[in-house]
Amino acid sequence: MPPVTTKVMISADVVNGLCYGGRLRVLTDVRRQVPAHDPVGAADPAPVLGWVDVPSGESARGADGQSWRNTVEAEAVRRVVDGLLAGLPPDATVGVVTPFRAQKEALARMWRDDDRVRVGTVHTFQGGQRDVMVLSPVAAHNTPPRTTYWVASQVNLWNVAVTRAKSQLITVGGRAFWQDQSGLPALLAAHSAPLAAGDDGTTAEAGMPGRVTEAREDLADRLQRYLADQGITDLERGVVVGGHPVDLLFTDAGENTAVLIDPGPRPGHEPARHLRQTHARGDLLTGLPSGGHGAKPCPVSRTLRVPAWRILAGETALAPLFG
Repeated sequence: MPPVTTKVMISADVVNGLCYGGRLRVLTDVRRQVPAHDPVGAADPAPVLGWVDVPSGESARGADGQSWRNTVEAEAVRRVVDGLLAGLPPDATVGVVTPFRAQKEALARMWRDDDRVRVGTVHTFQGGQRDVMVLSPVAAHNTPPRTTYWVASQVNLWNVAVTRAKSQLITVGGRAFWQDQSGLPALLAAHSAPLAAGDDGTTAEAGMPGRVTEAREDLADRLQRYLADQGITDLERGVVVGGHPVDLLFTDAGENTAVLIDPGPRPGHEPARHLRQTHARGDLLTGLPSGGHGAKPCPVSRTLRVPAWRILAGETALAPLFG
């Protein structure tokens, strides 16, 4: 039996016992499958069941207070999907499934113009398959037990994630946390191979050349001096808001503003996609507790994307943003 067929059987076995009473029969024609995405330089094929660990993720209420989201997990999902899109064939499709509407809305904005990616809750994928499925369960160590139990007991969610993936399922979340739960989450965590969050085995910021980091620090220095000249002194550098890194966080007129310095897309990255993703990152921050010490301890009211060229151009170019 070819190895890929064995992998299909293993992934199906995860849900076969709990969801189908052992009656599930795999009828996938593996000759027609899009191969699971193999990381560049990997010696072994990519696992059909993979897990990207996000141990620092925390859940938070959505903007309307009626749903849940996890910003750190969402960022990891973004890196995973972008890596898949870069490595899979052009006609391959990716599905991103999550149990919560707030997380779905945040993730959907990242690829709203890319037909290859479909983001939704369980009902979105009823009756439809994607070459690769990415699961974002959202719940974490700080999630209320009742909510965690609800997610863990959503057999349909975990079942759809596995059975709608033609070639590969990647779960993004706190692995140790889900291993401590019951049912399908624990089974999936046990059967999934560990994966890195990025297509190159790093996060989006890790591994960047030192000169790029130094240039970003110089941009932050210049922007901080400009804000100080405007009388803004309640300011903090390099703060983490809801697990998300922010270049500057400052308080003005009793409201917190998070600043994301945008040096532009990395080489080989599409500018339009980079811009959409930067704006999506900003959307994730709005309404979250500041988490800083230099700014006031109140939620983030707005997020500003500041292009590097404006900082380098000086006061005239910055004034329209901060005026």
